[in-house]
Amino acid sequence: MRNYTLAPLLLLVVVVVVEAAVVPAWRNSKPHHLTRSHREVEEWCDPVLGCLQLTEDWYLPGRPINNLPKPRDDINTQFMLHTRANPAPLEDVYISAENVIIDSTTFDPLKPIKFICHGFIDTGNLKWLKEMAEAFLEIGDYNVIRVDWGDGSLPMYAQAAANIRVVGLEIAYLANHFISNYGVDPANIHLLGHSLGSHASGYAGEKIQGLGRISGLDPAGPYFTETPEFIRIDNTDALYVDNIHTDADHILLLGYGTEQEMGNVDFYPNSGHDQPGCNPVSIGIEMIEDLPEGIRDLGACSHGRAYKLFTDSLKEPCPYLAHECIDYYSFEMGRCASCGEDNSKCAYMGIHADQYTDKTREGVRMYFDTDKEAPYCYYHYQVIVDTAHPKEAEDWVQGHLHITLFGDNGETITNYKLTEEHERFDHGQPKYFMFTSHVDLSRVIRMEAHWEYDDSLTDIGSYCWNLLCNRSLYLRSIQISPMDYYPEETRLDHTRAQCHVGSEYVKIEDDQTMDLVWDESCVFYAS
Repeated sequence: MRNYTLAPLLLLVVVVVVEAAVVPAWRNSKPHHLTRSHREVEEWCDPVLGCLQLTEDWYLPGRPINNLPKPRDDINTQFMLHTRANPAPLEDVYISAENVIIDSTTFDPLKPIKFICHGFIDTGNLKWLKEMAEAFLEIGDYNVIRVDWGDGSLPMYAQAAANIRVVGLEIAYLANHFISNYGVDPANIHLLGHSLGSHASGYAGEKIQGLGRISGLDPAGPYFTETPEFIRIDNTDALYVDNIHTDADHILLLGYGTEQEMGNVDFYPNSGHDQPGCNPVSIGIEMIEDLPEGIRDLGACSHGRAYKLFTDSLKEPCPYLAHECIDYYSFEMGRCASCGEDNSKCAYMGIHADQYTDKTREGVRMYFDTDKEAPYCYYHYQVIVDTAHPKEAEDWVQGHLHITLFGDNGETITNYKLTEEHERFDHGQPKYFMFTSHVDLSRVIRMEAHWEYDDSLTDIGSYCWNLLCNRSLYLRSIQISPMDYYPEETRLDHTRAQCHVGSEYVKIEDDQTMDLVWDESCVFYAS
């Protein structure tokens, strides 16, 4: 059994070296037509899988080295079937389209099929693939197939990137065998691939007419970012393509994924870049608890977070609802709580991503935040602080606003610090926030708001003495909207504005706590 626990460390060295080996200076100095126009077409052929061509169109600034794939037998793609009817949950039952052994297995053509494919310097025997397969079988009666192309993932990165073209043909050959000989509906086939496995799934999708879905789990960036669609996974490879980006830094910054949208909907947890818990201290603790997994995380923690998030979604600890937004900063500022009238501005990450309402769209960027360990998912809350500006109020004040929230389901979030240091509130203007919690409050029925004025050493204008200025915060109301309630009408039904009943506004003096409650008479002026 192959188990390359040092894979991320090798990936760190090999990929950086290869990607750094940009087109030589002499090549850059020549006109384009002199460097590529006479390149001969190369061809890879197999009597079963057919032929692949390597043309000059594959030679791009981000792909300085291109190879033909290794022979089919050298890549040695294998498939392991798991069903609920297997004698043991993860007993490896090898299947093949060329050998008549499928009929003797527990494969059921009437049940949906899930292919799970690994990436560079990995194998199909890694812990995460088995955990995902097991999680699938816990929630549904599926045919789950682990794809192992470990013998082809070992060479230099450029060679492995070439080999996945054959892996894609292998997956397509088996899937089409199911379709032609067992009456499988291609719409019931779902391919999931991590890193290079994402693009292998894309290659497979090109060969499977009517393929239902592909989920890219942090699609590999080096050799694939900003390339034509025939080189990488894209939204045309299946009826619906969703991708999770967790390591979007450039390879020179030790990122193995990509920032580029490559599907109908692309999810960017925590901005899609460095993930929570992927720091030396957290990884060191994991190495003590689980040495092989800790070693993997040492080199590619954020890169591997994508498959962990998808597996976590199978366990459904909370909704994992993501929101479309112009960028991650705007999302964090609480500007993207609405799912829109047609609900197309929200989508579930993970297993339920195919419930998205508008599959005709492409390149839709969705954001959400997670914790550093499982269960990773958070509940997101939009907070809009609607301030008043009576005559006695200063034009603006700055400080910290702490809130304690009480839900109608009996849950509480205590003393949450809503603001960063020196947060400025302009009286008469609404201010937006977004915060996360593992607690689901349902509808907020009461709130305690505590205000602390805060002078800034770097801003003399913020100094405020009681005899000279007013340190109080004036509020009309504070609106809380639980962003994970879906569809949009449900979110609006759970949205509540808290106020001081009977008053147009409330004055919260420095270091004072005020009770705010929900009441139908609360007036909310913020847009």
